[in-house]
Amino acid sequence: MKVRNWIIGAALIVLVVKLFGEDKPPPISTPPPQVSQSSDQPVEGLGFIQKPSVSQRPVTPPPIVEKHPYIGKHLYVTTRINMRAEPNTASQVITTIDASQIVQVVNHRSGWFSISYRNHTGWVYGRYISETAPKPVNSERPRAPSPPSAVVRVPSQNRSGQPVRQPYSGTCDCPYDYARNGSRCGGRSAYSRPGGRSPICYY
Repeated sequence: MKVRNWIIGAALIVLVVKLFGEDKPPPISTPPPQVSQSSDQPVEGLGFIQKPSVSQRPVTPPPIVEKHPYIGKHLYVTTRINMRAEPNTASQVITTIDASQIVQVVNHRSGWFSISYRNHTGWVYGRYISETAPKPVNSERPRAPSPPSAVVRVPSQNRSGQPVRQPYSGTCDCPYDYARNGSRCGGRSAYSRPGGRSPICYY
């Protein structure tokens, strides 16, 4: 009886082993994918926010400023000039500046100066501004020189027929004087008329 029970028990064990005891390969655990973390490109899914890519636009450099001792100074305009939009004679005229006006120099380029004057900024040629004020121009016309005064000569007693003076205009004392109409006095003079005045007309 005991032997029979042992045989039945062994048979059950073999049956169980065949049904549930087959060897299966252990599952291969695959490691999670390694993510390379870099400061430039953050990885999604790890709590980082990816920075938006910013397109870099070319930056235009500022115009080159030529160093000049006049830059920043207040100078005088030496003559009446035009302030222009660009440093050339073909550009637009912004305003006109009279002589002796004071302007501030801002920039310099190829002989032209960028200046500031009465809320205007433009270019003038460097020849027409200076550190010294221009000399004032006298607007009065020069007066004509006055004619020389007649020289009074004392005639001698011997009359030789030479006039004692230059002829006068507007009086007829001597024959060589001129009347107001421009004609020579001649016989109409006081010297030629008897009984009248007797001016000394000749040596």
